[in-house]
Amino acid sequence: MTEATPDTSPSAASSGPAPAGAAAGSGDEIGYAEALAELEGILDELDGDEVDVDVLGARVRRAAELLRLCRARIAGARFEVEQVVSDLEAEADAASAAAGVPTDAPAAPAAGPDDEDGDGGEGGDDAVGS
Repeated sequence: MTEATPDTSPSAASSGPAPAGAAAGSGDEIGYAEALAELEGILDELDGDEVDVDVLGARVRRAAELLRLCRARIAGARFEVEQVVSDLEAEADAASAAAGVPTDAPAAPAAGPDDEDGDGGEGGDDAVGS
């Protein structure tokens, strides 16, 4: 069993500028797209019949590491998007407050089909024919 075999496999060659072994320690040195491409290469390799049993464990470990990295990047991006949206909502609330528009006032209920006077069903005026 040799350690150089995983780094010279077709999927390791497709991982981009950093060899698979160099990124295996930290995993954060490669980007999402690069990690995904390497993961797809490993999966293709594992689907084939040519995978060497001596490197099978290492390839599966690397695939698991890449999967964790991709999931972490997705979670990070989701958090960042939520932060941006939250900041935009806060800015909109601040702009509304500066313009004198109350932001925490309840919205008026929309008039329903049987709410002829448009008061949201309040009062006794909703009877048909009144």
